[in-house]
Amino acid sequence: MPSTTRTCLTLCSALGLAGVAACATSTTASPDRCADLAALDLIDMRIEDAASVEATAEEPAHCRVAGVLETEIRFELLLPQPGDWNGRFLMGGGGGFVGSVQNQAIGLYAHGGGPLQRGYATVGTDTGHEGNGIEASWALDHPERQENFGHRAVHLTAEAAKSIIGHYYDRGPDYSYFVGCSRGGGQAMMESQRYPDDFDGIVAAAPAYHWTGITAGFVQNQQAIYPTGDLDAPVLTLDTLDLLGSSILAACDDDDGVVDGTMTDPRRCEFTPADLTRCPGDEAGAGCVTAAQLAAIERVYEGPTSKETPIYHGFNYGGEHDPGGWDSWVVASDARRAGGIPNAQYGFGTELFKYFVFSDPEWDYTEYDFSTWAEDTAPTAAILNATSTDLSAFRDRNGKIIYWTGWSDLALAPEGTIDYYERLQAGDATARDYARLYMLPGVLHCAGGPGPDRVDWVEAIRAWVEEGRAPERLVASKLDAAGVPLLTRPVCPYPQVAEYDGRGDVNDQQSFRCVAPSSF
Repeated sequence: MPSTTRTCLTLCSALGLAGVAACATSTTASPDRCADLAALDLIDMRIEDAASVEATAEEPAHCRVAGVLETEIRFELLLPQPGDWNGRFLMGGGGGFVGSVQNQAIGLYAHGGGPLQRGYATVGTDTGHEGNGIEASWALDHPERQENFGHRAVHLTAEAAKSIIGHYYDRGPDYSYFVGCSRGGGQAMMESQRYPDDFDGIVAAAPAYHWTGITAGFVQNQQAIYPTGDLDAPVLTLDTLDLLGSSILAACDDDDGVVDGTMTDPRRCEFTPADLTRCPGDEAGAGCVTAAQLAAIERVYEGPTSKETPIYHGFNYGGEHDPGGWDSWVVASDARRAGGIPNAQYGFGTELFKYFVFSDPEWDYTEYDFSTWAEDTAPTAAILNATSTDLSAFRDRNGKIIYWTGWSDLALAPEGTIDYYERLQAGDATARDYARLYMLPGVLHCAGGPGPDRVDWVEAIRAWVEEGRAPERLVASKLDAAGVPLLTRPVCPYPQVAEYDGRGDVNDQQSFRCVAPSSF
């Protein structure tokens, strides 16, 4: 048996790839390893294209492999030249309902160099369907697609990618990593819970891990903001957001000793929406809020309920008048209205309830009272939610996981990530040996906002897994359009926060130290 075949078969046996990406029965050496991949005879996988890509100014030469798993799970695998491969595999997640082949490791996590520049073999998937990322009609009466999106597609893609890597390099990866944000963060958490053998290190950012609770909040927010279903008449306006955001910062921006448009921990802010000036006669006007506007604002902060019992977390202060915050996620932007969807919460919330929960494209969000929410959403929760805090299998194989969320995230309530992490710690006294959480002040969903949002998470998780260097104080940067840092701040492991020394440059992370939150 040729050495290439023997190596690959050994790899596949170890990975348990039966029925997904079983190895070919023969492999011959070839000077064009990339083109040869197109001829692989793999079970439940077909490779549609395998082509060498020449080097550009942005990325080195590599092999691009595009394929399909089972009937419709598409993936794209990028393989560095054999002499450039660092022996590692890095998978990137996808956002929203995905629907196209996405690899967040390439763009979102490119700080410090993208995967190919660093020598990683890297893969992404569409999770088994086509769509625009914020619509879910593809899931209607299609349980296989729902399950693929929920958890199977990422797992199968990881296994298949490792098999192809074994063919291409004559050996499998020494270490495997996953990084993702939003839906990708939820995929990351799902991997740690359902498929603990897939990856050695995982980064789960702003994770969409509790779909039924998150979207319940989305729908209830929209019931308060668009109570009649008229999407051209929101209760809240951009003027309202300006008033709200500026009022919060005026009250709390300097709580951490630095006036910079961010709050180190918004939970410390003593502002309440009731502090806003009320409009005379309850007639909407500039610089004030009506009773309906106040109720809508409070709904967003309070979070969803069912029979007066909390379902999930509300949002904390932050991002109210930042571009990409409440305007994009909670209320409305002209661009989204033009497409028939006023904001992202409306899109994701109504789409999930229409096509996953009720299988009814005509479902009316204004009529739902949430009294039967738990029963209604239980089947969907079983395939989409990654809420288990039992990571014992992942822990026992020495896996490591980093969670992070921006404090001004208006897509996924920051306190939801904190709650999961605290429950993980409560159930496992050793949790801090393999799991860490970081909260980024002034950062919106996955990126953006006034706070520094770029951290080399890939290097942080690699060093922890391979060298045992647990991430303590990391450094976040705010970059200009040319990629030059405008400011840096330390990122401290939760519950620590960054405290200003009162003397140094407030734009330099060296002027801050990580301290317990009670110290200021």
